[in-house]
Amino acid sequence: MIQPKETVAIGWCDNGMVDGKFTEGLMSAVITGGANKMPITTSIRVQGNQIGRQRQVLWDYWADKMKTDWLLWVDSDIVLTPEVMQKLWATADKHHRPVVSGVYFISKENEGTLMKPYPVLFNDVSEYQVQYVHPLPQNEVIKCDSAGFGLVLMHKSIIPTMREKYPNQSMFMETSTGNDEQFIGEDIIFFRKMKAAGIPLHAHTGALVKHMKRFSLDYDYYGMYWTMDNIQKKMKEQPN
Repeated sequence: MIQPKETVAIGWCDNGMVDGKFTEGLMSAVITGGANKMPITTSIRVQGNQIGRQRQVLWDYWADKMKTDWLLWVDSDIVLTPEVMQKLWATADKHHRPVVSGVYFISKENEGTLMKPYPVLFNDVSEYQVQYVHPLPQNEVIKCDSAGFGLVLMHKSIIPTMREKYPNQSMFMETSTGNDEQFIGEDIIFFRKMKAAGIPLHAHTGALVKHMKRFSLDYDYYGMYWTMDNIQKKMKEQPN
């Protein structure tokens, strides 16, 4: 349970431009934070074009310069709502759930006619492979191995543990540590380091936000796509 006097900062990385819906959601979250007993006291913005380095700069600045108890990471194409913020805030706990992710959706087939949506929550299969948490459980708090960094609330108590485990290392490398240096992604790398340090990751599957891509990838689209996909499969299985 988060204590009344604990404070939170909002941090994000961008390339100098953000979506208008992101700004609208950000302002809404800040304005309603007090009413939701979520005291947002500051924000941190890191501009650039190398996301791994930007995230590391934000992490270090929060760790060394800011005094807030919590940091809410939000990507600049995510649309925050007060309801989602409240769910994350009510779920997080510095002892038992120090890192809690919300849920948004991505598609690896952006050039296709119809994008296939998946939640950005993962469980490990191998060193280079993850599987989506799909179908997505409805409105539950679950454990998972990794997530995207688009909407993550974390407590500052994890910093000493991470730094002791990985002294003088980037927390947001984009490649494996092996000789092949295979690309994995800075968010997956971070959560694998966190898992190895003994820090659990939870996700609230009811804390759903829109992800602004070619069009809004949200839960309505996710549900509609996979409902129709199941209907088509059943139709193909029926005899002519």
